[in-house]
Amino acid sequence: MRDNEEFLKETVEPGVFLEWQQIDVEVYSFTDLGVKVIINDEYMGLVYGDQVYKDYQQGQQLKAYIKSVREDGKIDVTFEPKKGAHVLSTAEMIMEHLRAAGGASGFNDKSSPADIEETFQVSKKVFKQAIGKLYKQGKIVISDAGIALVKPS
Repeated sequence: MRDNEEFLKETVEPGVFLEWQQIDVEVYSFTDLGVKVIINDEYMGLVYGDQVYKDYQQGQQLKAYIKSVREDGKIDVTFEPKKGAHVLSTAEMIMEHLRAAGGASGFNDKSSPADIEETFQVSKKVFKQAIGKLYKQGKIVISDAGIALVKPS
């Protein structure tokens, strides 16, 4: 863990970061609000707790995204890419899950948010958007029993 919090900037001037810009972060600490991160070795940012879907370790280095720069200059960060890209990567993860499970899975739009989060590390909303996309593309079928790969005819 770093001992240089006093050298990190708590706020940023407008225009330094763009919304959804990819950044390098280091997990700094855990607070009641969420996960404090160090952005590009220079700024402090925060990922709100309701947007954290995985367990992170102090000192862990990863990619993240600027969610917004608030009026007070504080930086809100997210570990998830912009919605469309996140749904696409989740759809790919679901396809891999189905192939590994022999083509069928008990997950569907009625699955519990906790089960979805544990298996896919995404919210139920993103999961539902991803299976909806796969269904519309004709890649999966959705039933009360779960989801399954469409058998090639």
